[in-house]
Amino acid sequence: MQFSENWLRSLVDTDLDSEALSHALTMAGLEVEEMQPVAASFSKVVVAKILSAEKHPDADRLQVCKVDVGLAEPLQIVCGAANARAGLLAPCAMVGAELPGFSIKQAKVRGVESFGMMCSSKELGLTADATGLLELESDAVVGQDIREHLDLNDHLFTLKLTPNRSDCLSITGIARDVAAITGAATRFEAIQPANVALQQTKNVEIAETEACPRYAGRLVTGINAKAPTPAWMVKRLERSGLRSISAVVDITNYVLLALGQPMHAFDAAKLNGNINVRFAKAGESIALLNDTTIELKADDLVIADAQGAVALAGIMGGKASSVSDETTEVFLESAFFVPSVIAGKARRLGLSTDSSYRFERGVDFSMTQAALDRATQLIIDVCGGQAGQITEVLGQLPDRKSVTLRVARVQRVLGMPLESKEISQILSRLGMEVKQNGEVFSVTPPSYRFDIAIE
Repeated sequence: MQFSENWLRSLVDTDLDSEALSHALTMAGLEVEEMQPVAASFSKVVVAKILSAEKHPDADRLQVCKVDVGLAEPLQIVCGAANARAGLLAPCAMVGAELPGFSIKQAKVRGVESFGMMCSSKELGLTADATGLLELESDAVVGQDIREHLDLNDHLFTLKLTPNRSDCLSITGIARDVAAITGAATRFEAIQPANVALQQTKNVEIAETEACPRYAGRLVTGINAKAPTPAWMVKRLERSGLRSISAVVDITNYVLLALGQPMHAFDAAKLNGNINVRFAKAGESIALLNDTTIELKADDLVIADAQGAVALAGIMGGKASSVSDETTEVFLESAFFVPSVIAGKARRLGLSTDSSYRFERGVDFSMTQAALDRATQLIIDVCGGQAGQITEVLGQLPDRKSVTLRVARVQRVLGMPLESKEISQILSRLGMEVKQNGEVFSVTPPSYRFDIAIE
């Protein structure tokens, strides 16, 4: 599980520095396998605006630019980038700047004074290659430190999680554990139900309620699938190891990273009839999003419409119903699939997906509708459109049985003199329901913990 430290800190208010946070996570059983800075060290680079760009008098491929860096007077900078032009916002390294591998000094370039350097992403150490200046968004503030503007004072944490800690396969889950470890307050954003503007729904039938005890879906119509994904979302996805694909797909991936709930978006116009969650039929096959066609077995759970399988449940969607730039309405799926039904299926098929990785370990079955509402609102905010009512089919969800925990047992196993009050506080911060009778606790694990069964 890779994530941005700054994203984590936006959710939990800890005063531990990066090294101390890494150590605390590891000592709590969430091993930090790697921690690396998002960007190389550099200084004195700011957001700049090119006011004018004139041809160099003695060089065909150079331009003499007047550049606003937020000072009283613009700077004169000689630039050879092909995309340098009046009005462009880009990083500017001031005289005295220390960039990865070199320093910036006042210089004469083919006889013309230059007081700084306009920068590409390569010169800032952000990419291995670049074809021109790093073009910034139109809302960039001239004179602002580029590290602040691009949120570069950040680290990438990579956790090596044990299979039982599926609850930490989301930034929310990690923040919850950090709060429990440190006692810091969390800042989780309340998820509000999306505004329902349509009465239109799609019928859902669950033929295998033991395999899929909770399935929720809704239509969102009138969307612009070509809308660009917001820069803040792209940044969080990329720093979590995922590339941006399209706004709708990015949003479902973002919800997965944020809340731990895998989701799927179908192009609703490509679906025929009702949605049915069932096991595969004899001789059935499906063309998947990765352009492979697989022959399904009787124990493969699928999402189907009237014409056949449209997704391999909990693993990957089908190519035929995939979202494209021409999509105007989507059917959003948020479900809980029993881990034993998904476990091993992706491996058998030679697949490895973020969804199957989570479903086979256990996903929070109380988060199904909330995740659907969060994804719906993000799609409306980014792509426009109107949301329909949620269709939900609910079966028998996993039972959470209480576990007896003795204070004496805790002290003996840990070798620490923890008092009952502190034990209660730690368990409560982890989301456990705690009842105390003297020196004995009755502890009921929350819906996102699949690993609490014995003392």
